Amino acid sequence: MARRKVWIVVADGARARILRAEGADHRIVPVREEVSEAARLKAMDLTADKPGRTQNRLHDQGRHAMEPDTDPKRVEKERFARHLAALLEQELHRGRFNELVLVAAPRTIGDLRAALSDRVREVVRQEVTKDLTGVPDSELEAQLRPLIWPHLGG
Repeated sequence: MARRKVWIVVADGARARILRAEGADHRIVPVREEVSEAARLKAMDLTADKPGRTQNRLHDQGRHAMEPDTDPKRVEKERFARHLAALLEQELHRGRFNELVLVAAPRTIGDLRAALSDRVREVVRQEVTKDLTGVPDSELEAQLRPLIWPHLGG
């Protein structure tokens, strides 16, 4: 049986912390961090030009800003999920991990799930719908350890 090489992705729509579970001492160590500056911006800051204004002549409701067809912030978060998925595909191909744990808010988990290749999806061992991106490393390790090594207890 191959040695376990577990990666944990702790993400939200704009930031991902990638960690590795390793060793007999059951440590969880940081591998890298990915940040999407665009996804962190406010939606109005993502649009280079503000939407135009139009006069509603059919109904006397006055002028209103034209709404974009899609939420620019949402688009950036989906783009970030695709970026993470591509990174994970590349690192899986390099043999850096053979098990994956995803920890993210429900919408981010959904974005990641949609973006992951079949090959990466096959090595996902666990999904936790919780945003832990703001948790310090020392606390994060304590929360993640039982996911990777359940036999150790909490």
